[in-house]
Amino acid sequence: MKKTCKYFLAACIMAMTACAEKEDAGCPCAGTDAGTADCVYVRAAFSLAGSRSDRSVRSTTGDPEGGYAVSSDGTEPGKAGETEVSEVLLVIADQDNRNMAAALLEDAGASSEYTVPVPFRYLKGHEGETVRVFVFCNPSDELKSLAENTPQGGLPSDFADKTYEIGDPAADKCWEDGSFMMSNAEIYTAVLPDDWSAYRSVASPFPLTGNGPVPVERSVARFDYKAVRQDNIYPVSYDREDPAATENPGIMVQLTDAAFVNVGKEFYYLRRVADEGMLNISLCGPETQTNYVIDPNAGAKMQLSEGWLTKRDHYFCNLEEPETWSWTSLSSLSDAEEDNAWGGDSEETKGYHIWRYMTENTPPAADSQTESVSTGMVFRGKIVPGDGCSPEMEAVLAAGTESLYIWDGILYGTWEMTGDAGAGNEALRVAWQAVEQNGESLEDAGFTEIVPENGEYVCRYYYMNRHNDNGVDDPGDPDYLSPMKFAVVRNNVYKLGIDAVFGFGQGDLPEGETFLMMTVKVVPWVEHHYTITIDENS
Repeated sequence: MKKTCKYFLAACIMAMTACAEKEDAGCPCAGTDAGTADCVYVRAAFSLAGSRSDRSVRSTTGDPEGGYAVSSDGTEPGKAGETEVSEVLLVIADQDNRNMAAALLEDAGASSEYTVPVPFRYLKGHEGETVRVFVFCNPSDELKSLAENTPQGGLPSDFADKTYEIGDPAADKCWEDGSFMMSNAEIYTAVLPDDWSAYRSVASPFPLTGNGPVPVERSVARFDYKAVRQDNIYPVSYDREDPAATENPGIMVQLTDAAFVNVGKEFYYLRRVADEGMLNISLCGPETQTNYVIDPNAGAKMQLSEGWLTKRDHYFCNLEEPETWSWTSLSSLSDAEEDNAWGGDSEETKGYHIWRYMTENTPPAADSQTESVSTGMVFRGKIVPGDGCSPEMEAVLAAGTESLYIWDGILYGTWEMTGDAGAGNEALRVAWQAVEQNGESLEDAGFTEIVPENGEYVCRYYYMNRHNDNGVDDPGDPDYLSPMKFAVVRNNVYKLGIDAVFGFGQGDLPEGETFLMMTVKVVPWVEHHYTITIDENS
């Protein structure tokens, strides 16, 4: 079964009765030509996320319905501000996704359904046709222009290809509480009546969504973080099977901050999927284990790994430009809102705090899922003394003035301390003397130097976000970069926790040999729980 996928917001049906039978009450139908001056009325509904107490919205494990993987293990219903709807744009389109008629419902309120007037002139002549129904919740001004039903009938027809560009990667309207953008999670079809005469009153609307509500999904993703260890302090492990095992007793790394890199700037209002290399693009199609979600800059992303001339056009916070990163204190996340109404009541689901919201970023081919293209995180930490730290090492760490040296994975301290340690380690002594007496470079002799930064010994660790997992974690395996393995996809919550730290995290780009062991859960429809080791070459 597929590990992650879209979820349909389920159960909170929004509604409002608009443009009542009041003469010229602001109805878009008023003042038009005789014979088509009146409106027809349609009744529509869409499904949104249920409350935390509403477990009936959770699907049961079984065969995927409509191509979507389903599971009873772990959904994330989200908080109230992520499900509120203030405006609804209803679009009726033909089979080629060309806009036929649109109506905007403002000041939407919670109910079981809503009734919307549509100028008859737009639907006249289409009686009995099969149409597509699109719902946009909390639409942008650009989308709302679709509802300007002018007497000339000049409706834009390219709404299916419209995109939204993020203004501020840290705080954008598309993910503000109460205004999260949402749109169709799948193509919804309906058949128009053969005769509209019975649907000319707000009291007798045509049941446009008579086959059930239109499923919609949020247009962005969410990241949550859990502090697995108190104060984010970790031993420097060398054993993936036993993260507590260390060759550096008394030496710890405290992770202090994190920054996102390669944050996508733009997304389609309506999700679309395609095969490898952007072949066979399908609007609102289901995400599967063998296809890709496609974003507006997908074509460019297939070329980005070859150079950076246009990367700024597509991303905020570029990996190659640390000066553009925005750091978040990990300790501050412990004070952020906790939202753990998912996956049952087991202890492992507790302790996650909402970090931030993120745009889609989906490299469209296996070989484009690289560090330079995929969205990731940089974790910044510092070396601190732990239980059993020698007084000499503790004094050096506190002073933060002299460089420290690592050899064969072990931090020995200052250059003088490293030389003294060579008295009990012949290989270390030879390497130290090769530098000290023979002028060999530190790198050639196998040493890594940590130069203090503002009195601290800083480590950096890189993690490229995983969306999917096919069980292939060997970079040498030809299937290592599977479809959608490294991506951020709308309407998913990525829950992150760091289980272990390997090495001292030197280098500005992920080219070294330092590691993080992450537990990643991708919810809501399918709990995605696996422990992975990310090295800085992956």
